[in-house]
Amino acid sequence: MLEKRMNGIFQTLDQINYALLHHYDEVLEHKLTPKQSLIIEHVRQHNTLTVSELAEKMDVTASAISQLLSKLEKGHYIERSINPNSRREIVVSLGLKGKELYELYAKVDEQIVSTYYAKLDDEVISQLEQAVNKIYKVVLEEQMESRPHELDLFCSCFYHLYTRNLFYVSVGKNTYKR
Repeated sequence: MLEKRMNGIFQTLDQINYALLHHYDEVLEHKLTPKQSLIIEHVRQHNTLTVSELAEKMDVTASAISQLLSKLEKGHYIERSINPNSRREIVVSLGLKGKELYELYAKVDEQIVSTYYAKLDDEVISQLEQAVNKIYKVVLEEQMESRPHELDLFCSCFYHLYTRNLFYVSVGKNTYKR
């Protein structure tokens, strides 16, 4: 019974995502993978990160993160420079396109909020917020018990889920390339 109800909820979320997707056309033109988007989000949240900090947050090797960073750097989404406090470290910050991308996200988010969510009353918004927070708590507790090393990557995915207007990120399916 629960599985049937959840499938109905997931189907509705898919329909909402699909209905809102056209608002993100300009964002999707960037053609970033979910991992690239998460890297950009980590850097945006922290302003600068060392390559090793970023590798740790993404739960990948320094070599793997360097390959991902090279592609993002070529596209001007991030910039790498020598850490002025430790010349042996490379720090990563947002590049011009990375900054533009998040300005674009903010613009689209504002448009969706004013067009759709502003029509919901405070009680509905509060209920949605409570439900999402409860789901987050359950998943977070499970993640901490079963796979603590994946917790930071999960939190990054959930950040997108919670702060963006699309209700979830299809990281596995790579459907929306968010």
